[in-house]
Amino acid sequence: MIDIFLSPRQYIQKEGIISEAGTLFKPFGRRPLVLGDSLVLGIIRPGIELCLREAGLSPFWAVFAEECSRKEISRLTEIIAKEKLDFVIGTGGGKCIDTSRIAAGMLNLPFVTIPTSAATCSAASSVAVIYENGVRQETFSGKGPDLALVDSGIISRAPSRLLAAGMGDSLAKWYETKPIFDNMKEKDSTTLAAMNLSTQIKETIFEMGLAAKRHVEEGRNSVAVERILEANILMTGVISGLGGAKFRTAVAHGLLYGMTVLPPIHKDLHGEVVAFGMLVQLCLEKKENDFEELLSFLKRLEMPLSLQSLGFTDLNDPLFKEGLRRTCASGSSVHNMPFPIDEKNLLSAMKETDDRVRAFRS
Repeated sequence: MIDIFLSPRQYIQKEGIISEAGTLFKPFGRRPLVLGDSLVLGIIRPGIELCLREAGLSPFWAVFAEECSRKEISRLTEIIAKEKLDFVIGTGGGKCIDTSRIAAGMLNLPFVTIPTSAATCSAASSVAVIYENGVRQETFSGKGPDLALVDSGIISRAPSRLLAAGMGDSLAKWYETKPIFDNMKEKDSTTLAAMNLSTQIKETIFEMGLAAKRHVEEGRNSVAVERILEANILMTGVISGLGGAKFRTAVAHGLLYGMTVLPPIHKDLHGEVVAFGMLVQLCLEKKENDFEELLSFLKRLEMPLSLQSLGFTDLNDPLFKEGLRRTCASGSSVHNMPFPIDEKNLLSAMKETDDRVRAFRS
């Protein structure tokens, strides 16, 4: 059986493209909900409000409540109904865009994304994650964007930490899916395409990622930045669709979602915890060359890779042990690996990764 979804319907990446938002959004309706946190709305509203109004659009601006939760989704659907809004624009980062995605899907409305960072592929994906009080509840396939509008000028001025985290998340498409792919008895054409694209992403990030991060630190756009934006947002989102349910995540994302019960992890970015999880997975796989290559690259990206830097400071904390339990629970993506993983060998691999990270950096 082939189980795929494709997203987005249209993707436009160009420096300054936000100034054309009015013309581009007009086919979707006249009364959009624009969702973003206060920082993001402060960045994009001055650039699009006038052009939206000149195009005859009357936007309703809503401030995001920081978490993609059922309560926030309900709040948005009520606003949309009350204000008679006819399409949804999700801005900023993954959680805000995910919330917009779910609300638009529930009401069967057109959905547009304007990412202001390349920390995740949410702007081009149809996958959404729901949280409650910071703890991951469920992941499901939602509504893909009808249009992803990626202004590379805006993203190139965002903190370089966000770009680096996105590279960590994008690299996971290769590291998490390669062992699953290699263990498949039958490889259909879409799965093969997803594997080939993930290999291309890995090669692009290793070749251009450090230059792109440096250019963002300098506050400028470049060819390297443009290619990494494509990798982090578009290509990673496309892979999620082509690969289907059987070809998405393994240890790195399983560890991230399991450990969301631990409050200190909420200060970390999605891709930062995933980066650590990739190293843990490579320890479990005993792939020494891949471990050393990836660790060297992530170190140059200045990613937080030790247990302490990620907030795992007390391994006897009941919440840490609960995180291990959740990570290894039935249904977790860690069990997509072709060998058994339990709390004992997972903890051992986390400690080994921590030791090797600290030894490498010293």
